[in-house]
Amino acid sequence: MNDRWQLALAERELRARINKQWLANGVTMVDPRQTFIDVTVQIGKDVTLLPGTILQGATVIGDNCEIGPNTRLIDTVVGSGSHVESTVARTSTIGKNAHVGPFANLEPRSSVADNAITSSFYDGQQ
Repeated sequence: MNDRWQLALAERELRARINKQWLANGVTMVDPRQTFIDVTVQIGKDVTLLPGTILQGATVIGDNCEIGPNTRLIDTVVGSGSHVESTVARTSTIGKNAHVGPFANLEPRSSVADNAITSSFYDGQQ
């Protein structure tokens, strides 16, 4: 690499290879060009990733989840059946069948219980 343009091209190629592998393994990506997944991430079966999803570090996504749009998860565990939208989470745990977002910001070491609903707009009623 001689400059940032070459670095950007290399990053784009690596992202395309990683995303192609996940697509071949059954992960749905609405727009792979707008989906960023580190090689260290683990993703379960029947997961849908919407545009603007960024999965980093030791993030683990359970089966049957929907992540995004515009969501960044860093070293975060998401339980099966959960929906996480327009959220930023770092070193957090999201339980099974939880709904997080939109516009949630989970502080480091946060925990969302199984079946919980949380967002910037949630009023506590179901």
